[in-house]
Amino acid sequence: MKTPTEHILTPKLSVQARLPIDDRIERAAQLVLRARIFFEIWLYFEGRDTRAGIFKTMEEYSEFFRFAPHAHFVAFIVSIAALFDKRRDTITLPGLAREMAKANLLPFQTKAEVDALMAQAVPLVSKVALLRHNAFAHRSATITYDDAFKAAAVTALQMQDLTEIALKVANHLTRARGRGEHFFNELPREDAEALMKALAT
Repeated sequence: MKTPTEHILTPKLSVQARLPIDDRIERAAQLVLRARIFFEIWLYFEGRDTRAGIFKTMEEYSEFFRFAPHAHFVAFIVSIAALFDKRRDTITLPGLAREMAKANLLPFQTKAEVDALMAQAVPLVSKVALLRHNAFAHRSATITYDDAFKAAAVTALQMQDLTEIALKVANHLTRARGRGEHFFNELPREDAEALMKALAT
């Protein structure tokens, strides 16, 4: 039973209207671009083809580089998984595509292409979602951190592929609304490379 003041202290949750569809599509596209930046910077520091050339510099500033690449990886996993989340009260690519299709805002051919891309994404999303749910956004109480990675069995190439798929979907949605395409930004990766060169000298 509620106390006399409980109704004052407990705020009522109101059902709010969704943001305009164009705003949500743009936000989804920007989240895709951001996720790719997180991925590219993580891959630069941890990738087989690049790490060897910068390892000595990373070792010199070891306490920073113990955490910085990992932070970018966590940000990537959380961001990309959120874009394909199953919740209906958040901005997701599948949710936007469903909403647009239901409102007849997607041409038939565009819907078919988006559906095909979503089908390609499903097995990759399940891998990154496993990491998000068990290792990063939540730390599982039943499996270890290492076991979560073993279960996910996701590769860097697969994660990169998922960002490519996500951008294609986002661009299909923006074009359907008469808006311009988005492109991945290579400058953050280039700045990371310039930073390491500066530190090395």
